[in-house]
Amino acid sequence: MFPIQFNKELEAYFSNELFRLKTQRQIAKDFESHGFSFNPEFCDEVVDIQQLSDKVLEALMYVVEKKASSWQPLLYTIDISEKVYIQYATSQEQNWMQLFGWEVIRREAQKVFFREKYSK
Repeated sequence: MFPIQFNKELEAYFSNELFRLKTQRQIAKDFESHGFSFNPEFCDEVVDIQQLSDKVLEALMYVVEKKASSWQPLLYTIDISEKVYIQYATSQEQNWMQLFGWEVIRREAQKVFFREKYSK
């Protein structure tokens, strides 16, 4: 289902629509602070996994192409190291940006997961 290695417990949570919606909202919040706004429905309606991947890829491409100065601050906000980004960018994979998008989704889902698991 996921092209990168998700923590099994996280993957189980991610199959829950409410968890996925919270993850979508976290993604929207982090991107919004760096100049990209998702459609309002993105925060109100659960999208399937492939649509989520496509929307994150679109957002990443927008920031790279139109808001390049926001790229490193965005990585910092999402909490992905530049080293991880460089590993994807210098890989031999033609679809490396899409794979990096999955890394973004995984990290944003982890934030939601940890918040739900440990803030009670």
